[in-house]
Amino acid sequence: MDFTQRKGVSPIIASLLLIAIAVAAGIIVYIYVNSLSGNLTQGGGAQVSERLQMQSYSFSVSPPTCACAQWVLDLNMVNSGGGATTISAIYFDGTQMTVSTPFASPATALTTIANNAYTAPSSSYVVDTNAACTSGAAAQFLCFSAATTKTSYSAQDTGQVFITFGAAQTAGTTHTVKVISLTGATYVFTVTAGRSG
Repeated sequence: MDFTQRKGVSPIIASLLLIAIAVAAGIIVYIYVNSLSGNLTQGGGAQVSERLQMQSYSFSVSPPTCACAQWVLDLNMVNSGGGATTISAIYFDGTQMTVSTPFASPATALTTIANNAYTAPSSSYVVDTNAACTSGAAAQFLCFSAATTKTSYSAQDTGQVFITFGAAQTAGTTHTVKVISLTGATYVFTVTAGRSG
């Protein structure tokens, strides 16, 4: 009778081989994750180079003494990212606004500038009740302190987006403002009619 003897790896050697493979795989994963996190945190953690944020807003009938139905939304913006960003489009509840250059004197009637989004520097806030800015029925007219546009934001730069409406807004309703940059970055903000925040 012929007996064939088969030899295999002993259980101890097999266990050691499995442990060695697991340790090697763990080291590879550790090196990969460590290099990835190092790239993400390089430069102070500013991997997202542009980051447009809303600092505050005011959404109400303006001017305050206005007897008309036109509302305005005033957004104060800041680029908290490490790189520059440029606004290319602005949407309010899915409707694209016409991005316009701010205007100084003479003032313009609120009824003629509905659905516009004016981009202005933070130093050029709206002057809608100033006698030097308006004429006639001052409470229904609007102008800016300077005809200066502001669509590009460098790092840590601030500015203002001012949206006009042709109809009254219902106080307490929530609305969405979407700002799109030239690079395709999308910034979504929520505002409530009749409130500031």
